[in-house]
Amino acid sequence: MEITRETARYVAKLAKLEIADEDMESVCQGLGSILSYMDDINATVGADAGSVTGGDCPTRPDTVTPSMNRLMLLDNAPEHSDETLIVPRVVE
Repeated sequence: MEITRETARYVAKLAKLEIADEDMESVCQGLGSILSYMDDINATVGADAGSVTGGDCPTRPDTVTPSMNRLMLLDNAPEHSDETLIVPRVVE
């Protein structure tokens, strides 16, 4: 599939990427290769445009199961209060 420079610029804008003019040709070829590969996969799987799985997907019923014991979890944590884990601060 052939990707034009305008399409590549549009995709780069959506992805908030800056692409140098000298790299644009390789980006167009790369995007074209990716889309061709995706077309091959869709043809192999038999997926249509609206399909996520490409066929029948086995499912299982949702069942409620007990979760991990809170006290056991807290006993294994390096730091904890009476009810919660204490982790290092990541936002200043």
